[in-house]
Amino acid sequence: MRQQIQKFGRTLSGMVMPNIGAFIAWGFITALFIPSGWWPHERLAQLVDPMLTYLLPLLIAYTAGRNVAGERGGVTGAVAAVGVIVGSDIPMFIGAMIMGPLAGCTIRWFDRWIEGRVKAGFEMLVSNFSVGILGMLLAILGYCVVGSVVTGLTVLISNGAEIVIRHGLLPLVSLFVEPAKVLFLNNAVNHGIFSPIGIEQARETGQSIMFLLETNPGPGLGVLLACWLFGRGSTRQSAPGAVVIQFFGGIHEIYFPYILARPALILAPIAGSAAGLLFFSLSGAGLVAPASPGSIVSVLAMAPRGQTLVVLLGVLISAAVSLLVASPFVRRASAAESPATGHAAGSPAQPAPGVVGGTAPHPAGVPVRKVVFACDAGMGSSALGATRFRKRLADAGIGVLVGNSAADSIPADADVVVCQSLLAARIAGTVKDAELVVIDNFLTDANLDALFARLDRAAERASGVGGTAVKQNENTLPDDAAAPDGGSILRPENIRVGLAPEPKEAAIRRAGELLVTGGYAEPEYVGAMLRREELATTCLGMGIAIPHGTSDARERVLHSGIVVLQYPGGVDFGGEKVHLVVGIAGVGDAHLDILARLSASFEDEELLQRLMTATDPKIIYDNLK
Repeated sequence: MRQQIQKFGRTLSGMVMPNIGAFIAWGFITALFIPSGWWPHERLAQLVDPMLTYLLPLLIAYTAGRNVAGERGGVTGAVAAVGVIVGSDIPMFIGAMIMGPLAGCTIRWFDRWIEGRVKAGFEMLVSNFSVGILGMLLAILGYCVVGSVVTGLTVLISNGAEIVIRHGLLPLVSLFVEPAKVLFLNNAVNHGIFSPIGIEQARETGQSIMFLLETNPGPGLGVLLACWLFGRGSTRQSAPGAVVIQFFGGIHEIYFPYILARPALILAPIAGSAAGLLFFSLSGAGLVAPASPGSIVSVLAMAPRGQTLVVLLGVLISAAVSLLVASPFVRRASAAESPATGHAAGSPAQPAPGVVGGTAPHPAGVPVRKVVFACDAGMGSSALGATRFRKRLADAGIGVLVGNSAADSIPADADVVVCQSLLAARIAGTVKDAELVVIDNFLTDANLDALFARLDRAAERASGVGGTAVKQNENTLPDDAAAPDGGSILRPENIRVGLAPEPKEAAIRRAGELLVTGGYAEPEYVGAMLRREELATTCLGMGIAIPHGTSDARERVLHSGIVVLQYPGGVDFGGEKVHLVVGIAGVGDAHLDILARLSASFEDEELLQRLMTATDPKIIYDNLK
């Protein structure tokens, strides 16, 4: 049941999370330029309603449709959403959340139905007309039926929320919100339930308390402060860093493991949230738009003019009440814990990485090339964990790729997947060939320490036996004696700068053809690079992609080598802009070592920016040779 709820929550948040930037833009325009804003401006305030009525719902519908059926689903979803938008006089966020997935499912069903039935030469005609006709029919359905139903439902929910607020019952919502957050439903609760209601209220009154129900960082801050002041061992050591990450970074997931380790602690954030909501209700506080992430910076930025201190005081009240409630629980638990480790006296520490949910440990003697941190949405705690672990490996000179992803989109080439215990069962069902390492805390965890120690020992062994060294002391690319004309695997003539934006497939093909021209691979290797991209994206993030061939195309590689294509305007790699496309060909497993060393070369953000904007290929060559 929990996994089903989480799946539904992921679907809701997956429609909104990619568009948070647009919500923030609308929030700033609202906070600044409406008549009651910080700098009232009659003409600029005219941007508020069109963004609220059209832009945001259309983005949600497009994203929802694309999540189901790719670009065709996204376009159909946007067309369908116009029906509910025009057919209603209120913002159609819930309508967009209905029409987007419905359109995606419809176009996906149609594509499967016509598969193998379309005559050659008519594919584009059928593709375009199907989106147009189905989009039109769904828009009419939305206009005539769905819009009216959603309008009634929204009005009913909004009236119910107003009654709850009017009777002072809103603090009771904390009994639902805080446990749901700890179960990693925070994004679903906030963006799927509270934000649509809050946006409708803000449209009428200029602000809404609904934006403070889930995003208030005070309750989590109180729990972490109690662990810092009264905890022992690793609990106390990790709490200060968690405080900064949670309160200023807005990553609430960081405090969830502290509560999961001591379930009674859930009473603290419930009490803190209820106290804050009571104060917000009595003081008439609210925000003008959703605050995302739930950082104190975001919360205060979305506070109406004249209410900044009121909102801040409510957050501090939440933190103080949460701290008071959490303190006795932490003290009692600390009395029974080992001062050195923070575990209960006489009880075992967390188990070492091993078989979890049917996933086997990484085979002995086979080097670990890629570690992936996974969380529910792939944006919060997993990014934090990957960043910290990547830096830890880099400081030790260990050349292992470290990335992060959502739990449902873990790359197929991951050797080790790291996740928190609540997500272990779900991820174990999807990860078949990778080892699953289960942790409770991304900051300090025995299993994470054990994984680091294992990678460190493997790197030492590889360096000591004369084989391919994984442990690096310098972030440089190795020379390859087998490269053409005895030169480096990277040559100045194989670097292109200032290229105009083009589709991802064209960029990969260009990189492959340059590898062929440079004498590194046979022509068939280009097709293998395109097939590899279909299996899983080669985008590393930070504006870098590393297209390379599939494993069965290694015999098409003549010599190890790389080529670099620079796109100042960017290439779209599945929703992420890539400015450096690094094509790779490796003899045997050599390209895997190249990937690891290349990734280490891009850890310097200043260097990366220089490479992305260089106008002379020699600048890139001199920095990577």
